[in-house]
Amino acid sequence: MPAPNLHTLKFGPEDLPPTSPLDLRRAWRAAHMGAEVGLVMEPGDVEGINFQPQAGGETKFIFADLDAACWAAAVDRHYGLDTPNGVSLLFRLLALIGIMSEARWLQPYFSLSGKDGATLHPTLLAAAASEPLSKTAMFEPQAFKLAMGIDVKSPVGKIAQKPAIAKPTAPKRKAKTKR
Repeated sequence: MPAPNLHTLKFGPEDLPPTSPLDLRRAWRAAHMGAEVGLVMEPGDVEGINFQPQAGGETKFIFADLDAACWAAAVDRHYGLDTPNGVSLLFRLLALIGIMSEARWLQPYFSLSGKDGATLHPTLLAAAASEPLSKTAMFEPQAFKLAMGIDVKSPVGKIAQKPAIAKPTAPKRKAKTKR
């Protein structure tokens, strides 16, 4: 079996740049559409990413899973896995799927019945676009909660209460009396 076609980056997953929530949403749509049409990797497609941070160590991610390979092919065709932004989009999508599948406190922020395979709350997209990934290319749940404004002390994950700002009120007018 030939060696997989790996794209090598001279940094680790934790150094991937943030993306825009809009790009992340578009990448989700592209990946979902790719899965709908049965997009498959073709000869010459990037089959994995080899992270080689300057501090040493090496981490290889091979897109062996059919779903991951499909999503990788879709993101590659739309954004290019030869760019840090394209790689960041792919790994943020994969990390987002990972945290959505494990963190029950995220359930109010997405629905998997949308026309694009999911309806994602803007707060969820913003956190996934900006939160750093770990060395294992995942989101750290507590930091992700904080980024979303969810109370980390609450086991149920209630939205942190922001102080109420008193709205100025107009003075009440006296009722006119009939004479």
